[in-house]
Amino acid sequence: MKSIVSFCLFASLLFTAGEASAALEQASLPPQQEERLVPANLELTFSGPVDLARSTAVLLNAQGTALPTGKPFLSGPEGSIFKVPLDPAMAPGDYTVDWRVLSMDGRSAEGQYRFRVDP
Repeated sequence: MKSIVSFCLFASLLFTAGEASAALEQASLPPQQEERLVPANLELTFSGPVDLARSTAVLLNAQGTALPTGKPFLSGPEGSIFKVPLDPAMAPGDYTVDWRVLSMDGRSAEGQYRFRVDP
């Protein structure tokens, strides 16, 4: 009986660990938001740690052209905040963030959202 209980407990822990993946919880430039000041970094906060080497965030202008950004880096609890340095002199207009991350458990997540920089 102890063996069955131990096995069930072990199996439930494996299932729980397998379900963990990095889902986007918050963005420093929230979707559909209008900003007057450009922050130093685009910050994408995830529910779990992110693999920096296998994660990207691309900033696109209204014409769909990728814009230069700084080198991404991680911060926050266990590396769950993916940051991309931005040019503080970004022109007013509509922008799209196209992101893809790989969580430390090997699962990928991706998405896209838009924001506006006002004059």
